[in-house]
Amino acid sequence: MSSGRVVVTVGIEFYGQQPARSILEKADLECIHRPGSPGWPDAETIEYLSGMQGILAGAEFLNGSTMDHVPEMKVVARNGVGFDRVDLGYCTDRGIVVTNTPGSMADAVADLTFALLLSVVRHVVAGNANVKSGSSYDVPMGEDLASMTLGLVGCGHIGAETVQRAKAFKMPVLVEDPWVDPQRLRDIGAEPVDRQRLLAESDVISLHLPLTDESANFVNADFLGAMRPGSFLLNTARGGLVDEGALIQALQSGHLAGAGMDCQASEPPEGLSLDLVALDNVVALPHCASKTATARKRMSIAAAHSMVDVLEGRQPEFVVNREVLEKLDLRPRD
Repeated sequence: MSSGRVVVTVGIEFYGQQPARSILEKADLECIHRPGSPGWPDAETIEYLSGMQGILAGAEFLNGSTMDHVPEMKVVARNGVGFDRVDLGYCTDRGIVVTNTPGSMADAVADLTFALLLSVVRHVVAGNANVKSGSSYDVPMGEDLASMTLGLVGCGHIGAETVQRAKAFKMPVLVEDPWVDPQRLRDIGAEPVDRQRLLAESDVISLHLPLTDESANFVNADFLGAMRPGSFLLNTARGGLVDEGALIQALQSGHLAGAGMDCQASEPPEGLSLDLVALDNVVALPHCASKTATARKRMSIAAAHSMVDVLEGRQPEFVVNREVLEKLDLRPRD
């Protein structure tokens, strides 16, 4: 007889092993694996949450509409960093702990940031298409990364790893992040700056911050207009950070030379998102920055440990809605 039931909605098998399942079952939890369908329909979420005490969650919407019928729910363990599809206020009011997995995907996302950077600056995608189609054996002129300045908005785990890769490419790095100690930024080889200087001096702006009500459309027409002419925008965070209409105008006018977008406001793209990814000077990917076996394995393990912590009465390491801890009697972790 298990001590509880939890559902896992993401892939958890890596090289023939399922470490997250092993962690959950070792804690005497019945683990139901129900990978979400494309689009994460609410009706499906409602169905598989029934009777569950926890969810190791992917990209489904978790709010009153999908969780009101689950009085047993105690923990939402996000398999990733972002939590924009989880209603934190609702969960806090209900005493549901929301956790995430910062750091687990930092290498993978930083790697893909530079894959996008090289793709847009050196016209990798266009060159590949030209050679395969036989239409041309050439690409537009690119630039050495070492001659460019990289500007980061946000410098948590992923941002810090991005700085390390920039140093390997001999790129100066500017960072705007009021939540990080300026000396820590200097220690890792970056220079802390304000918004005005970041946008005026960076040849590339890369976004590394969460999507919240306050940060929605953070990159708007004013932000884009203040960027250097001929510069590039990279987004491996969340599509909703960017006013896509304003970005389309900046790219079509030539004010920005290009953009590398791992995420869009609408996923899969439709409407403005589809117009954006269709531009020739945009390289777009299907929100896959963390999709490496190593990163996804780390993420699932961290999420499973968080779930077990909550269900066994301990405070997990990474709590997103920390206010909920005041409502619960969770003992500190060992």
